[in-house]
Amino acid sequence: MKKLHFIYAIILLSALGCTDYLDENPDNRIEANTLDKASELLVAAYPKADYLFTDGMTGDVEYIVTNTQIARMTDIFLWEELDEYDDQGSPGFYWNKAYEAIAQANAALEAIDKIESYDFGFKDAIKGEALLCRAYAHFMLVTLFANNYNETTAASDLGIPYVVESEKVLLKDYTRSTVLEVYNFIEKDLLNGMSLMSDDYYSGSKRFHFTTNAANAFACRFYLYKGNYTESIKYANLLLGENAINLAFIKDLNEYGNQSGSSAKKDFYSSNIDASNILIVEKLSGIGLRHSYGYRTGTKQWSALFASKLWKGSDLRDQFMGYYGDGARNTIYAAKFKEEFYKESLTATSGYPFYVQPVLRGEELLFNRIESNIHLGNTTAAMDDLNAFAAFRYSSPNNFTIAEVQKYYTTVDGEGNDVVPDEQEALLKLMLDEKRKEFLQEGMRWLDIKRNGISVTHITYEGKEVILEEKDPRKVLQIPINATNRGIKKNPR
Repeated sequence: MKKLHFIYAIILLSALGCTDYLDENPDNRIEANTLDKASELLVAAYPKADYLFTDGMTGDVEYIVTNTQIARMTDIFLWEELDEYDDQGSPGFYWNKAYEAIAQANAALEAIDKIESYDFGFKDAIKGEALLCRAYAHFMLVTLFANNYNETTAASDLGIPYVVESEKVLLKDYTRSTVLEVYNFIEKDLLNGMSLMSDDYYSGSKRFHFTTNAANAFACRFYLYKGNYTESIKYANLLLGENAINLAFIKDLNEYGNQSGSSAKKDFYSSNIDASNILIVEKLSGIGLRHSYGYRTGTKQWSALFASKLWKGSDLRDQFMGYYGDGARNTIYAAKFKEEFYKESLTATSGYPFYVQPVLRGEELLFNRIESNIHLGNTTAAMDDLNAFAAFRYSSPNNFTIAEVQKYYTTVDGEGNDVVPDEQEALLKLMLDEKRKEFLQEGMRWLDIKRNGISVTHITYEGKEVILEEKDPRKVLQIPINATNRGIKKNPR
């Protein structure tokens, strides 16, 4: 049986060739005329751009007076139009790299259809991975650059172009599908890809490609965002187990804390042998990991975030994860991702920085199940999962009841009356608070802010308060200018 042997250096070399491949006239591209060549195209079919820039739009960052300020980070912090930026660490860069990944997936799919081979299992596995890659890249694009899926408006809301064929011309014009159409395309690719893929054709850790586990984790997120909560729970249970939590998919923070130094912790956090890291993707690194630049999580802000807690004992994320990045600077960040540098050759003085990021983690499955159960009214099941999760993240947690959670989130109105949230509202607040801490500085918080209509308040360097309201249209990122110049319609403002 053939194996798609994963060698890390090969992924780096293949990624370097991605841009060259897409910049060439399609008629000049090397023909992928064997299954092995077709499979190699998929190395670059995962978006190589990070989305850590979204942290700058959340309440997890503030102005750091000692940091070097960068114009685009200031614009991100103020939710200004970002369409003119296309350098690393910008929405435009993510847009470009996601469509490059889609082009790679489409090239593999087109090649597969032309290759004559009796190795049908291998052929199906390549096609399945390509469909999943195409679905994932489009899903991330529609999540960032379009309205959230809403059953009543999805048929008219502007989505993004869904590209399903290789370009036959150098510059092809595209139009935006609706959000409903995009979600239908994603679901079709997702389900078809899952039906074809196989884990048998990969060796090594199997974390850098779509495997069965990764496909199920993606489906779990997709159906949550679509509002099909029963399906989301189904896919979460395939990994976690029903009415249980498979510990293999929950990162061991006590073991993480036993690592010596921040570098070792970063290696542990993103390890490709950790089952909780379900899908790992190499990301080109810009300013995302350089915390001496721009708006970042301040030390007081970090302390306030982790001081607010329901459960007793130390929060292991606070205890083991945060450290000062630059001595006198008032910024603190999590030891999660380590920036590396790849030289273009052994004697080269140039290359590019990169890191690897688990873009699908086991903990997200649990939070997706909790959120889905809350929306379905299964509050007892949601509370059970929340209490179980706390046992993995607090030093001495005690189980709480839903009534106690309601009490914890009770506020007082202007007339001095207690405002008690209902069960679902209280549990959703608790889930979002814990998820915020769990995925701090991973680019996930913005997705929850956008989906749940959470307002954000920022204080500028001048001390002025600016607010992004619940339904502010700026929560939908603007289409990059290189796309709108080619006729793709802008998002309304």
